[in-house]
Amino acid sequence: MEYSAQVNNMCPITKGPKHGPAPIPEEGQWVKAYKIEDISGYTHGVGWCAPQQGTCKLSLNIKNGIIEEALVETIGCSGMTHSAAMAGEILPGKTILEALNTDLVCDAINVAMRELFLQIVYGRSQTAFS
Repeated sequence: MEYSAQVNNMCPITKGPKHGPAPIPEEGQWVKAYKIEDISGYTHGVGWCAPQQGTCKLSLNIKNGIIEEALVETIGCSGMTHSAAMAGEILPGKTILEALNTDLVCDAINVAMRELFLQIVYGRSQTAFS
């Protein structure tokens, strides 16, 4: 329901409370993401576990909410190396929400996934303005 009201000489309200999500930049376009399929982009970031124990770099290529490619690079323990191999096979084909809710075993990889999820849904991907 759209309406216009004026109260005490303030700005008129034209859209009311249903104005939708703020647009985010994705691959050179401004997109209002209503559902997970509206999210696309390439991004990368890092995650870490206990101080000075290990770190991981995670790169994701996402099209229409689905992870098309996942690259995991690690510096750390042998468990992290094994987890990276599993994550590289598990993540492609999942939505970014499914990937965020997947136990990727290694704390560093889980932290990287969390950070990348935030980047991509807030429109801060590497391909935001390309």
